[in-house]
Amino acid sequence: MNRLFVSLLIALVTLCAGTASAQKPRVYDFLRNDASARAAAMGGTFATIAGDPAGLFYNPATIQTVDSTQAAFTFFKHLLDINSGFAAVGTEIEGIGRIGIGVNFNNYGAFERVDRMGRALGEFGSNDIALSVGWGTELGEGFSAGLAAKGIYSNIDAYSSSALALDGGLLFIDTTRRINAALSLLNLGAQLASFDGIDEELPLDLKLGVSHTLRGLPLQIGVNFHRLLDSTENFFGRFENFSVGGEFTVSRPVRLRFGYDHGARRDVAFGESRGMAGISAGFGVVLREYRFDYAFTSLSRLGSQHHISINASF
Repeated sequence: MNRLFVSLLIALVTLCAGTASAQKPRVYDFLRNDASARAAAMGGTFATIAGDPAGLFYNPATIQTVDSTQAAFTFFKHLLDINSGFAAVGTEIEGIGRIGIGVNFNNYGAFERVDRMGRALGEFGSNDIALSVGWGTELGEGFSAGLAAKGIYSNIDAYSSSALALDGGLLFIDTTRRINAALSLLNLGAQLASFDGIDEELPLDLKLGVSHTLRGLPLQIGVNFHRLLDSTENFFGRFENFSVGGEFTVSRPVRLRFGYDHGARRDVAFGESRGMAGISAGFGVVLREYRFDYAFTSLSRLGSQHHISINASF
């Protein structure tokens, strides 16, 4: 069973890599939003992070590492009054194993509707939502695997779109060398209904990551490559979408975090200057069974983003 799972994931990655060059416009980009303040502060370098229910959105294999019942709630203040929210729960069900449930919600606010003459006709809104259900298991010798299914729905005024997708991932933890490694494939699926009959591809994402906890210093630092299936002019161009992040445990209740997302910095360009685009930072405070996290992300002259999260263990 375990070998079958790994073989299936590798086959899916190979299939997607072979078809990645024929890209169409993609919908549901809200699925790329960082799912927690902890992840956002680390620049999205989260595919290898264990023990956090928000890992469901980055690598379903991390579900297996949530060793108690945990819930996480996140509010994300985007640009232009766009608000997003995330909720995730990780727990164990007897006879089934470790499972995770997550919700990703996006609200674009209200827009004024006008006719061709510019006369006001009221307002309309736009929303996105995705529901994920995942399962994780141990493969032995430090390996874990996970699968998640998600339903996706978006609407703009009277138009709507829906889709189904699968996420899959592998996680390797070497406790002796303090090294974690991960591979995940996200948003593999298709639309069930499209906006006004225009079919679009989902934001398929292949992530590869490694992290290391330093000896003698309570710092976990990692690097993730993402969007590895995007079309590029040459093979090595696929690796330009990378992020680096770290988490430093200052004391038992306090964590400091930092990150850098090169893909985000490359996408935010104003002439010769990108300012602090792609740079992120944040902190976390642990109080008994609760953890409060905050993250700040710079998008240079476009503005900044703010994440606030609350995690609870039961």
